[in-house]
Amino acid sequence: LIVMGIITAFAIGRGVTGGPALNIQTEVLKSHLRHAQSRAMNSNILWGIRTDAAGDSYWLFKYDGSVTTVRLPGEDADTVNLSSDGITISAGTYTFDSRGIPYYAGHSDTPPGTSLSGLGGDQSITASDGSDNNTITITQNTGFIP
Repeated sequence: LIVMGIITAFAIGRGVTGGPALNIQTEVLKSHLRHAQSRAMNSNILWGIRTDAAGDSYWLFKYDGSVTTVRLPGEDADTVNLSSDGITISAGTYTFDSRGIPYYAGHSDTPPGTSLSGLGGDQSITASDGSDNNTITITQNTGFIP
């Protein structure tokens, strides 16, 4: 009975979709955005996160006249692929300048884009697994990500 209980608990845990993977990937994306901001504040060039058009992958880049992809810490590839977990995020380019001020542009536009204060407020990034949504907020002017 104990063995069957363990197997049942494992099977039920594996059958639940959505919640844990979405929450984990949301927190990972937040840390990657903070990493981009930190890199920007320690240099005189723009750093940011850019998604593909579908929003199922993203990557870190630096911009000093041209966009150069840089591998994120702890990742095995230059691009973080979310499609294996069935997760998508709002497509766009989220850039930070040397003072940590955030900018937003379309997913294929040239950085930096428009400052969030110029857009009239904070920027929200929605992460979704099809059944649940998590929202990441980048605060205008400061780039604070709660």
